[in-house]
This record gives sequence, C-alpha cells and structure tokens, in this order.
Amino acid sequence: MTESKPKGEQKIFYGWWVVLFAAIQGMFGNGVISNGFSRFFEPIRNDLSISYAQMSLVFSLQRAEGSVVGPLVGWLVDNYGARPMIFFGGLCAGLGLILVSFVQSYWQLIFLFVGLVSLGKSAGLGQTLMGLVNRWFVRKKAIAMSTLMTSFAAGGAIVVPVLNFGINAYGWRATVLVMGIFIMLLTIPVSLVVRSKPEDMGLLPDGDLPEIDISEEGEVLKSQKRFEGFNVKEALSTVPFWLILIGLVCRTGATNAMLIHWFPIMNLYGIGSSMATMLWSLTMGIGVPLRFFMGYATDFFSPRIILCAGMLAGSAGVFILWSSGNIAGAIVFSLCIALIEGITSTNWLMLANYYGQARFATLMGIMSVFHNLFMFVTPLYAGWLRDETGSYSISLVTFGMIFALGAISFALARKPVHPLEAN
Repeated sequence: MTESKPKGEQKIFYGWWVVLFAAIQGMFGNGVISNGFSRFFEPIRNDLSISYAQMSLVFSLQRAEGSVVGPLVGWLVDNYGARPMIFFGGLCAGLGLILVSFVQSYWQLIFLFVGLVSLGKSAGLGQTLMGLVNRWFVRKKAIAMSTLMTSFAAGGAIVVPVLNFGINAYGWRATVLVMGIFIMLLTIPVSLVVRSKPEDMGLLPDGDLPEIDISEEGEVLKSQKRFEGFNVKEALSTVPFWLILIGLVCRTGATNAMLIHWFPIMNLYGIGSSMATMLWSLTMGIGVPLRFFMGYATDFFSPRIILCAGMLAGSAGVFILWSSGNIAGAIVFSLCIALIEGITSTNWLMLANYYGQARFATLMGIMSVFHNLFMFVTPLYAGWLRDETGSYSISLVTFGMIFALGAISFALARKPVHPLEAN
C-alpha cells in the first residue's frame, strides 16, 4: 500500500496548545486554591479569632463539596466537554476569592470558600483539565498528562512565595483579592483557546487524521478506538480499580492534611514563615520535574511500582520529621513529600492506562467521592489533635502509617483485562 502522510504534518498539533493553556490555568488556579491557601491558614485564623479545628473545617468542607459534585462534574465533562466547565469553574473560583477578601465572620468564610471557590475548583480545574488532556492524546498521553500535572506542582512552587510576599507586604485580604481578579481574567483566554476534544476540529488523538491509509497507522487508529476502554460498570467490577482507589485515598488524604497544616507544623518545630515558605517551595519545586519524569517513566516502568516506592518514601519522611523535630528532619520530610507530589501524575496515568478514555472523567469523579471524604476527615483530625494536645505528633505517626498502607495497595493493583479481550 502506498504511504500517505497526513496533511499539515509539520504543523504543531493543536492538542499541545490545549495542554499549554490547560497547564497555565492549572498552575495558577491550583497554585492559589489548593497549594496557596495553606499560606493563608494562620493569617485568616488569627484575623477571625478561630481555632485550628475550625480553620481545618473550612478546608475539609471544601473536600466534602468536591466529593458531592465530583461524579457530576466527571459526567458533564465526558458528555458535554471540558470547555464550558473550565469557563464556569474559573469565573466561579475567581469571584469567590474576591468575595472571600471581604469576609468578616467565620460563617461567611465557610459559605464563600466552600460554596464558590471550591465549587469553581471542582468544576473547572484539576479533574476537568485532566479529562480534557486525556481526550486529546493516546500514544503521547504520558508526556501530555505529565506536563499538565507538572504545572500543578509548578503552581505551588511559584505561587506560594508570591502569596507569602503579598501577605507580608499588603495583608491576606489584598492578596486574595488580587488573586481572584487574576484567575477571573485568566479564565477567559483559556476558555477561548481550548476545545473539548480533537474531533471538534476534525482531528484524532495525537494529531492523526481519519484519512491516514498506512497499514501501520491504521493499526494505530484501531488501537485508539479499542482504547476507548472500560465503561463505568466494567471498571467498577475490577479489583484493581478499588486498589488504586485505596492507594489514592491514602496518598491524598495524608498529604492534604500535612500541606494544609504545613505552616503550623513548621512553626511548632521552631521554623518561621520565611523558612517554611522556602521548604514549601523546595518541595513543590522538586515536584515539578518529578511529576513530569514519573509520569513519563510509566512508558518504561510499572506505575504500581513507581507509586509504591513513592509512598514508602513519604512514610519514611514523615517518621523522620516526627522523630527528629529539627530543621534537618524538616528538610528530609520536605524532600520526601516532594516525592509524594511527584507521583501524582503517575496515579492518574495509571487510571487512564488501565481503563481508557471514554469514561475517564466519570471514573475520576467516582474516585473523588472517596478521596475527598478522606481529605475532609484528615485535616480535621490533625487540627483537633493540635487543639487538644498542642502537638502534631500523633497526626504524623498516623499519616506515616497511612502512606505505608497506600504503598501496599498500589503494589497489588495489576492492570485489568478488558472483557472483550478476555473473550
């Protein structure tokens, strides 16, 4: 058969523009709301005169909201596309941050942060952006998803020092206000550029065109079609799905609590906000290349082994901080948490590679019910123990054990066989 090459072969595949703009949205959106808001923990708590447990409840309710709307968001993304969700979510989160800057009571903070900021994040950021990129790539999924997830870590490394400067120089209210305006303005060009799927532009994933007639390429197209993958019922009936979920719950629950309490934890060990910010940036900064490398490494190594090793390292880092209680232990802890952040992309790539494209966002949404509920509990647990005992020692031991449990779960999660392939 005569070889024919797709038209416009030398042009940049539009999917990479989608990755770029999704990464920018994720970098600043997640950088402010997910990573950055930990820097606001103490300033807001002191300003509103509330306890550690009460402040933790704000973040926990955010996760509870995510568990409620996550499956709906996933279904909407899979059935109606990511583009309108990104637009709605970005504007909602930005408006919420603007209004948070004016709160005068604890209940106002809960209503606005959970009802607007968190809703916007759930609708238009992490889950939606990953579902978007997953639709545009098959063969190059690892590098595309890793790039996106790397931007999330970059947001933590870049944005938190900016927030620290803003809080120290102008106060937390002015800083939140500026961030809210920025996210609203950023959302508009991102929404104009991205498209929900390549078929909207007459393309196929990875830039392949329907008229390709090379036998080898034809096989690629067949594999792409086959890799639409499991439907929801099929996925939920497999053991690996639940093992991945357990590992995810352990990873996100323990990590989220420690990141939320990062600055109070460091302060308890005699580390001031400037040094704590440097350690935060170190953690997120190392997480930037690690997310890319670890995600890309799934093309060569089993994701379950990568995830298992990362979780074990995280467990070791937590116990080192707990046992040492000094700056050296804090540095080792920061490096180990960086490894946990680094395997984030591997976690979602594992889900995509195991279960395919068709219902990826929906499956993410189902998982979000469980991991957001656990992320609801763990910050409250840490905050309550801090109020009751004046320490984070028990919390750290608990989280170290949770990381170890997650390592075991990931190690056992072997790739499932699709029912059609089994037959």
